[in-house]
Amino acid sequence: MASIARLPAERVRSLRSCERNMLDGIVTAIVHGPINAEVGLLVNDRIVIDALVTNANVIALDIRPGGRAVALIKASFVTLVEDVPGLRLSARNLIGGTVIALSEGPVETEAVLDIGGGRELAAIVTSHSAREMMLAPGRSILACFKASHIILAAED
Repeated sequence: MASIARLPAERVRSLRSCERNMLDGIVTAIVHGPINAEVGLLVNDRIVIDALVTNANVIALDIRPGGRAVALIKASFVTLVEDVPGLRLSARNLIGGTVIALSEGPVETEAVLDIGGGRELAAIVTSHSAREMMLAPGRSILACFKASHIILAAED
């Protein structure tokens, strides 16, 4: 697959959001349901994340295949799980990554994952869970999040 064209960094930053995770990409597909649509967003050369948004917002934001969008994902909505054979989850998005940074606190820990293609994904977990999972830089782990926990933004 060819490299995706990314939004210029200054454009993404101009969105000004408190969300730690802002992944820009190219819309690959839209599947409409009666109320909501599932939107696929290619965020690097190998990862498509799925977002669930209303059909009205697909129209209002002019989201279409081949168009650009930015996924906003709250770090506390990202769950880290062990890579267990046969693992089945109801969360639509399951992305493998490598821990590149940890910010530990007494209650919560932020884990930043390298998910490839120069992209990072942050997750907030309890510090107890971080210790139990033996999170450390270099450790491979899976990040999962529901399609309904993604907010899509589009450029004018």
